[in-house]
Amino acid sequence: RSLTMFMRSLAIFAIGCSSASAFMPAAHLPARATMSPAAACSRRAPLGLRMQSKVELTPELFTKIDADGSGFIDAQELRSALSQMGEAKAVDSIMARADVNGDGEISYDEYVRLMQMEKFGDDEGGNVLVRQFQFSGFLPKDSVLGYTAMVGNKGFDPLGLAGTGSDETTLNQYREAEIKHGRLAMLAALGWPIAEEFQPLLSQALGKPDLLAAGKDAVSERAPSLLNGGLENISPAFFALGIVFSAAVEFLALQWGGKVEEGEYQPGDLGFDPLGLYKGKEESVRYDYRLKELNNGRLAMVAITWYAFEEFLTGRSILENAGIDNAVN
Repeated sequence: RSLTMFMRSLAIFAIGCSSASAFMPAAHLPARATMSPAAACSRRAPLGLRMQSKVELTPELFTKIDADGSGFIDAQELRSALSQMGEAKAVDSIMARADVNGDGEISYDEYVRLMQMEKFGDDEGGNVLVRQFQFSGFLPKDSVLGYTAMVGNKGFDPLGLAGTGSDETTLNQYREAEIKHGRLAMLAALGWPIAEEFQPLLSQALGKPDLLAAGKDAVSERAPSLLNGGLENISPAFFALGIVFSAAVEFLALQWGGKVEEGEYQPGDLGFDPLGLYKGKEESVRYDYRLKELNNGRLAMVAITWYAFEEFLTGRSILENAGIDNAVN
């Protein structure tokens, strides 16, 4: 009965609030989900708790309940939203079901997980891909990927490296590494063809040696790499500068990394946002940006791996393989 009253009160609250639409260009999650009759005090709702009314869980609703704009919904904000009921039992049951890490707050990542659960069922946090990988045997049944609310969780971990149960420590470390490699890969995916196109022109204009590696013929030039060769022509100072820069970034990450367990730090968030594209935005927008960065980074890592093997196997640059001649030609 208390849960029925909870959902009716939440519906009244949602309808009575301002209808300002939050920006949510999210094709990666359901645009809306309806609270099913099984929503109750755990990730597996006990029998007997049923609802007669339904409430849509949307990004806009999260923004409305998050009264202080902190990016989290705490129990007090939930109680305020349920002022017509004021039942602690209903609040506690929702918190227990949605609050994955048990910190007493519902982050937007956890809210998205709750939306997925309402649409696809509670198993593995509503993540259909995790279920499919577990069913096919490519993901351990007790994998932490079936528990976490982490953005971009596609359930792909055939070696079981992410960990098991509810301990996300190892998973956070891998996510940190994935984001860093993805960012480097995005720079490389753009820089590789630009270097092959313009480095010959710059070397001629500045009177410096052409550092591109020779291809299969006299006119083919490729970016230096382990497979193409040519790395021995790069100044050691360049590699030293890269090591110093990497060490500085890692030191900063270590300083912030201790706050992961406190829920104050997103893996990969070093506070670098000079254009203000991320700070101050609604949580749905920030979530979407994180997902886009992750997906583009994954694609870029595949792309530069393909660059290296394509040039090695063909003996020609990726520009030539694409029908684009080097600018020097």
